[in-house]
Amino acid sequence: MAKQARRAKRERRETAPMPSLDESVAAGGGALAVAVAPEPPTLPASRLPDYGDAEDLATTARQAAPSPGFWERARESGRDGAVPSAGPFDQRAEHDDGDTAVAMRGLFGRDAVYLLVWASQVGFAALSIPITTRLLGRNGFGVVTTTIAVAQVLVAIGVFSLPTAIQRNYDETDGAADSRRIISLSIITAGITLAVFLAAGPYWSRLLGLGHFGATLEYAAIWASLTAVTYAALALLRSRNTLLAYGLVALIQSVLAEIFSVLLIVFVRRDATEFILGEMIAQVVAVGVALWFTRPLPLRRRDAPMVSAALRYSGALVPAALAGFLLTASDRIVIHHVLGLHQVARYGAVYNLAAIPVLLLGLLDTVWLPRFFQVSDQTVVGRLLAESRDALYRLLLPVVLALSLIIPMVLSVWLSSAYDPGGLFLVVVTISLSAFPMAGYLTANRVLLISGRTVPVGVCMVLAAAFNIVANLVLVPAIGIEGSAVATLLAFILLQGLTTFFAHRIQPVRHPPLGLVALCVADAGLAAACTQVPSGGAFAAARVLLALICLIVFGAMLQGLIASDGQPSLLRAVGRVTSRK
Repeated sequence: MAKQARRAKRERRETAPMPSLDESVAAGGGALAVAVAPEPPTLPASRLPDYGDAEDLATTARQAAPSPGFWERARESGRDGAVPSAGPFDQRAEHDDGDTAVAMRGLFGRDAVYLLVWASQVGFAALSIPITTRLLGRNGFGVVTTTIAVAQVLVAIGVFSLPTAIQRNYDETDGAADSRRIISLSIITAGITLAVFLAAGPYWSRLLGLGHFGATLEYAAIWASLTAVTYAALALLRSRNTLLAYGLVALIQSVLAEIFSVLLIVFVRRDATEFILGEMIAQVVAVGVALWFTRPLPLRRRDAPMVSAALRYSGALVPAALAGFLLTASDRIVIHHVLGLHQVARYGAVYNLAAIPVLLLGLLDTVWLPRFFQVSDQTVVGRLLAESRDALYRLLLPVVLALSLIIPMVLSVWLSSAYDPGGLFLVVVTISLSAFPMAGYLTANRVLLISGRTVPVGVCMVLAAAFNIVANLVLVPAIGIEGSAVATLLAFILLQGLTTFFAHRIQPVRHPPLGLVALCVADAGLAAACTQVPSGGAFAAARVLLALICLIVFGAMLQGLIASDGQPSLLRAVGRVTSRK
């Protein structure tokens, strides 16, 4: 009876008349309505359901229905490996500016809430570092850092990059059936990964120099497999735009996990095993809640074509995920072999802090992808890619400078004197500068992901990771852990260049204005120079004051991106200068 009722409901929905534009806007939060008659205005497919921007979209509706754009054709042909040709962006009429402005406000407005949820996970993990470094000591924290690195590899393999396929296949009209079945597929891939790595644990643990395959690594393997499933579920929750459920799952696997892990090492035993156990237990709860919200559907025989397409699409991203881990973690492996565990602990203690801009950009890309997947108009996407990239460059200017100003005071509290925080200022700033090439890389990467060209994504990341390993092997023996920071920055620059080359062969994207590029270079030089300025007495007060000014400027710039009437007057002059070609 229930199945018949659902079938009847689906038939009524399919045969029901299409609502008018006024009805769609008045309803608020429904799927974007498209008029069936040729005369009424038609809204562009430039948002996800329930984004809350229906009113803005209604004010920018075009008078003619858009023809199938590049991205719509690319998504279809990309499954077979073919990529349609298209001319450069920005060749359409100026009325597309309104659609782009609405989408930009969505990217930096509503979508930013999801970024805050992700950022809270990273931030809370960073806040636990001062506690865990003191409770576990240098060696214990070094074990935790190494174990987490192993877990990240297992997550990359177990999830099989299926979250991106989940978002690409999302279709609300059928209840996201394909996406829910891909979650079931992610459970299978995570389970297979766990079984293989548990069985081969004694071999790969010795191969990596981790010693005995004991409880710490076993807990890490289970934790990683559970995290892979959670990531798949979060991808669907993001596409559905269910912020409350998304935030709850993220809260459990981050804040709750960190608190529980710290409590275990305080009240049970002060060693790395207890910390990893706490993370694993919290992840069990997170998986349960995530699956309850998403309700995965079982895989059927007739789903084989869909499963095959999803695996082909995401399979090429697995090497990219593994190489991405090597890009961010291979430096610690080289440091461990060349300089020892103490230097690994020093580098690992500040890496998450230094990489905050890079991490936030990576999280922002995850948050933004569903919206880009839903846009089919070539010109709107072209403008959106270029303008969102330039906006990120501008926002990074005060962020990177503020980090370079405040880092001496932060590290003095963050780390004990045993870590020699005074020798880590330049390391932090150098790593943070990687955010500039990261912003450019993500723009080109979106072109490849949306068009279905995932093989170049993997190739570019593998080449950048290989370069990073070689650079570490050359620079670390010569200049110490500062060499790892320089190698990271150079690797991200190479990654941006390679990805942009492949993306421009598919669809050119407007280059950033020369004035903006010059500002980014000047900002990087100023941030590096700040590491040589004293940080005591009056200099400390000046650093804090200037950092606060930078954050105020950042807030004003962000508000200008969200506001419907453009940038605040204080920043219009800056915007004009950096927009000049």
